[in-house]
Amino acid sequence: MQIKEKLEVFRDFTLDVAKEQSSQLIAQYQEASQKELEEYRKNRQAEAEHRIQLEEQKIRRKLNSKVSGELLRQKHMLDECKRQWKDKLKKQVQLLLKEYQKTQEYQDFLKLKIQMAVEVAAGEPVIIYINPSDADKRAQLEQETGAKLTVSSIEFGGGIRAVIRSRNMLIDESFASRLEQEGIYL
Repeated sequence: MQIKEKLEVFRDFTLDVAKEQSSQLIAQYQEASQKELEEYRKNRQAEAEHRIQLEEQKIRRKLNSKVSGELLRQKHMLDECKRQWKDKLKKQVQLLLKEYQKTQEYQDFLKLKIQMAVEVAAGEPVIIYINPSDADKRAQLEQETGAKLTVSSIEFGGGIRAVIRSRNMLIDESFASRLEQEGIYL
């Protein structure tokens, strides 16, 4: 073999080795690049998902804040409506009570409650109070029931209150107490 041929064989051999090494290096580089690309994509996807979660939480907080604000506003409206309704009901009840207190039925009611208090006392001393607005009915009620009545210094909306001290007993047949039991305060 001549030098030319040897050089050509050497050149072909070196080119083949260089091509093979080059192919390996390119394959390694492509593999490394592919891994880096996949890792970059995963990181970008994770970052995007994290940003989406943060934005979603932010939107939920805003929404919850608005919902809470609206619920509070509606609760205030409802409370105001209830208050207005109670005021209207209270005025209506007071008006009806005043009308009722002008009737004979009310006079009969007072007599009945006074007689009941006397019966409960069973001969023991009893103090029977009538409402200050019923002071004009006192003489007639005392005559009809035979009981001594005291005009209360405290307004209790009508009816009677009686105290039997020997038994530490209060008989409360006042309209104010009955209405309070229903949630209406005079």
